[in-house]
Amino acid sequence: MSLAAFVTFLTRARLNTTTILFCSRYNDIFLSTIFPLVTSRPLNLIIQQNSPDNAIRIAAEREFNQAVSQDPSQAAYVLIDSALNNDLPVDLRQSCLLHLKRLVPLYWSFGFQSFVGPPVNQELKEAIRQNLIDLATSSPESKLRSGSAYVIVQIASSDYPDEWPQLLNKLYTAARSQNNEIATIGGLTVLNDLFDDLINEEQFWEGGVGAEITTHLISLLNNDKLSAETKTIAMKLYQSVISTLESPEAYSTEERKQYALHHISSNIPVFVEFLQKSINTKKSTEEIFLNELNYRSYIYKVLTSFIGNFNKKILPEIKRNVLSIALEDLGFLSHVYKQLLVEDNKSIKVHTTQDLDEPPRVFNNLISDLLSTISSIQHSLSIKSISPLLPQVFVSNLISASMIPKETIEEYEADINTYVTDITSLSSAVSVRDSMNELLSEINSEDAKEIFKEIFQFIARREPAQDWRITEAYLFIAESLFSNEDAQLVDQSTSLTGLLSSIASNISYENFLVTSRCFLLLPKFFEKFEDTLSTKTFGIKAFTDMIIFTSQLNANDSANFIKFSALISCTYYQHLFKVAEDLDKEKRKDVQLNIFKLAYSLIEESEEDGLPPLLEAITFAIDIDPLQASAMYIGDGVNVIDIIFRITFKDPANIQLIVNSTESLSSLLNNITIQDYVVSCEKSLPFIFNIMNAEISKGTVEYNPELYLSLELLSIIIGSVPESEVGLPSQIFSYAFPALKKLILLTGDNQILQSAGEVFNNLLKRASKLFLDYADPESKESGVDSLLTIIYKFLSPELSDSAANNCGTIILSFITQFQSYLSSDFMSQILEATVKRLLIASEAVTIENLIMVFCQLVLNSPAEMINFLDGNIHLPDPKTGVQKSGLELILPIWFESFEVTRGYEKIKQNALALGKIFSLGDERIENMIVNGDIIPYQGDLIITRSMAKAMPDQFTQVPASLKILKLLVGELDFQCQQPNADDYLPDVVEGEGDATGDEGWEDMDDIGVPNFEKLKSYVDSDNDDEDYEDQKGDEGLKNILVQFFKECTAKNLGHFQKYYEMLSDDEKKIISENVIF
Repeated sequence: MSLAAFVTFLTRARLNTTTILFCSRYNDIFLSTIFPLVTSRPLNLIIQQNSPDNAIRIAAEREFNQAVSQDPSQAAYVLIDSALNNDLPVDLRQSCLLHLKRLVPLYWSFGFQSFVGPPVNQELKEAIRQNLIDLATSSPESKLRSGSAYVIVQIASSDYPDEWPQLLNKLYTAARSQNNEIATIGGLTVLNDLFDDLINEEQFWEGGVGAEITTHLISLLNNDKLSAETKTIAMKLYQSVISTLESPEAYSTEERKQYALHHISSNIPVFVEFLQKSINTKKSTEEIFLNELNYRSYIYKVLTSFIGNFNKKILPEIKRNVLSIALEDLGFLSHVYKQLLVEDNKSIKVHTTQDLDEPPRVFNNLISDLLSTISSIQHSLSIKSISPLLPQVFVSNLISASMIPKETIEEYEADINTYVTDITSLSSAVSVRDSMNELLSEINSEDAKEIFKEIFQFIARREPAQDWRITEAYLFIAESLFSNEDAQLVDQSTSLTGLLSSIASNISYENFLVTSRCFLLLPKFFEKFEDTLSTKTFGIKAFTDMIIFTSQLNANDSANFIKFSALISCTYYQHLFKVAEDLDKEKRKDVQLNIFKLAYSLIEESEEDGLPPLLEAITFAIDIDPLQASAMYIGDGVNVIDIIFRITFKDPANIQLIVNSTESLSSLLNNITIQDYVVSCEKSLPFIFNIMNAEISKGTVEYNPELYLSLELLSIIIGSVPESEVGLPSQIFSYAFPALKKLILLTGDNQILQSAGEVFNNLLKRASKLFLDYADPESKESGVDSLLTIIYKFLSPELSDSAANNCGTIILSFITQFQSYLSSDFMSQILEATVKRLLIASEAVTIENLIMVFCQLVLNSPAEMINFLDGNIHLPDPKTGVQKSGLELILPIWFESFEVTRGYEKIKQNALALGKIFSLGDERIENMIVNGDIIPYQGDLIITRSMAKAMPDQFTQVPASLKILKLLVGELDFQCQQPNADDYLPDVVEGEGDATGDEGWEDMDDIGVPNFEKLKSYVDSDNDDEDYEDQKGDEGLKNILVQFFKECTAKNLGHFQKYYEMLSDDEKKIISENVIF
């Protein structure tokens, strides 16, 4: 059979499941004939897509994607057949499953938003679905089980339940196969991944599915013959069940609530038994089974969830039992942790598995989950209440578990950035120290005091421990306790100055990690005891001593740990005192200079997480005295801007670094003189313009991190020009605008256009007069014409929403600055183009910014803008093709956008503009019909979450004027729910304040929901002889809305009476409560 014949056979013939499965099962025959012709090239392409050679990888991706698009059915067949082929390497089979997963959204069915077609053959789909379940429930390779599960999840989002009704039953059957552990694991794995989509709320509760699943899972966990691995998978699924039991849905009916409470109360003793059984299984300090420890970790997760969410429903004796078991287990685990990881005891035998081959990760997870369980109990039951001797033992175990492992120290010494990641808690990996810090920072006062007593005794002895890691661990635990705001750690007899001296005695040039810990600890010490110990006296001294000590360090790797810790500590100190106020000018200068030098000395060593702390410390130092910082040099002609740029451009793709660099630059440029601003520009802008011009010279500007960062910094520099009549210096404009114009016109990249748009907007606001005198040196185009060229680029329908993100802001700035220079025809063209851009916009932020153009114009002249939109703009509706006015096109989008608009000022401006539109009482607005309230689904079909996403919402149809009222009522209700500063004041003591109390006030229950006449009578009687304009002292949004509804009621603005009666009772009540009371 030729390749063409095979393709025809595969894609056009009505293949049945038996035929396809026959091909799969008889691979020997199939491979010897068809397989070499069809699959060798696709498999090679899959392999080449993992090539380290970028050119090979890109070419393979392009050819593979082209082959898939030409015949998705053939590609899907090759991928599933290869995934099932036991003769292929596991990694290649896993890659085939990954590519199949990527193929599904594009070629499986119309149910996917990204579907492009043509769809995969229907009979082939059925065979693929069955083969995936078989692979997930029969393969001994966990990678293949997981890979097939991912594809099943992807397909099920479209095919279940209509095309794949038997999916749930097949997974249940596999999960119940207790004599076939691989089938059980596979069934449970897929069920866990699909739990939210397969089982809806009604099925879980009223359908009994939840009870059935939990009963089966408890049965599995009780089966001593099953491996710890299988039980762990069961625990993962059980966690999904718990999430449902803890959700608000569980309290929607009394029956659900009682079921959830009964389940928890009856099963927590069972899980306590599971915990005890796990601890007793293979318990040895000489032989460790990682799969058993991993399983125990999930038991602790479940117990933490039970106790944390249902604490009051759990009997005290059960909590006492759990706490006792956990504390005992901590003793065992901390001992093994210290022996195995800290001291690297090679005599301990560790049993690993294919998925669990890293003892540090397993121990970190387990001890962290154990500490979380203790944390969930300790507020209702102290550790000391278990046994008076336990706090001492507990501290000893904490010390063992918090000592730095040997492997970690080696990682720190190999890459100091790893150390920075850990001390700044940026690591994504679970850490024992993070969990310990969380526990101690919120532990009850009784236990905290007992623990600190042990810590204090050790620190006060000032005797070096045999292992410096013990001292460092004691200091770490002290630091965590200092973060506990509620605990009373010491009594009045404790000498805090003595404690401070004892801590400081550990600062030396020898033990660099101990010194580093002291520097991190001290700011938290001062914060904890700031009511007793003067931070202005002791805190400032400790801070300046730290800077002096660190500035005298020699240049070596060990010193860098201390430098980093000192710089990170600076950001902690900034919350305790104001260096600018508490130090004289010379000392401020010394502190600033030393911080800049420390940061500069660490640039070469720093990467990734090590870079942001440098900029944070620089920002801290700048804020001490920005004017002084802007003129400061640290030697060799290097100033602060040089340091900022060198740090930032070392990793230009680092998002956190971009944020930090813009903050540093803003702090430096704020409140400086125009002369210092020009000097700063001379140091920074040539570097930025060189990057821009280098990209422009290529003819087409593509994204690269250096260019994007340059634009972000350029936007800050232009936006920070000191206020003056001149504005942005002309020499800066003459360099910036030509380069920016070329770059915008040459690029189509979303991120570059977005960032360049911000720069352009800042130029419009800061250099508007310079555009009038500008002429393009090459095209001789005027400045205003150049502006229009750029604006039409941003309005182009060819740009994505992301690229046009700042389009609305740019147009608004342009109109504000240049309206007097433009003819009415130009304005009409710009606004029509803005409407067209708005009609095709889909991202919320882009829509918000475009709406703000019309919002501001309405605020300036409501009637004129409504007339313009209705009379001057007529365009086809993109949904129906019907010709409509600009007013009919914009208002529905505006209404929809208002409900999701973010930012207080934006919401306020939109509310004011919509209020003005309503107040016009324009019949064109009143006669316009728009979407009102959403109509809940009322059919009999059981709707899964994935189905709900695909179903279009249905709305009532209401007049636009009524819609405006509904939106403003909704916003008023939201504003009423926001906390009021007065709510935090002490309650008025009886007999003080207003002696009348509530007397004379009516309750809403007494007056009911008033009709318009009743409402008006209250407003009239409440406001006799008052001028509404005089009531607008507080321009907060809530007050604005209240005044709006009062005026509408009193004056019947916009035919308010008519639309008030159309509101729901709840909406009327919101208005009445605010207008009357």
